Amino acid sequence: MTKYSGEKYVRKGTCMNLTLRPAAIAAVLLATGLGLAGCGKSYVNSNIIDQSQAKARLAQDKELCKAEANSDVPPTFGLDRFEYDPTIEAQATRWVANVAEDDANQDAFTKCMRMRGWRYR
Repeated sequence: MTKYSGEKYVRKGTCMNLTLRPAAIAAVLLATGLGLAGCGKSYVNSNIIDQSQAKARLAQDKELCKAEANSDVPPTFGLDRFEYDPTIEAQATRWVANVAEDDANQDAFTKCMRMRGWRYR
């Protein structure tokens, strides 16, 4: 509500003041974190019981399978992934080739991990 007071306009009224308390912020962040904690997938090997041994073995197997996948389907890097021809056909062809290469590399990696007893769950 605006009132005229002499030569000045005075604005009076109520304003909704929303102040978040640190405890409320912490509670929201905690609830969000707990809600998202179970959403991640990971590799599981039913042949390994000990968790510390499983983590170490997973790291070794990931590196080994990554190297094997890169030797089976060598990835391209840098400018080799781009097309200099500005036409839409050339750009689309290069994009499809990059996706196919990435998929083939990922398939080789997944096959190697499955052969070593790992399942992605």
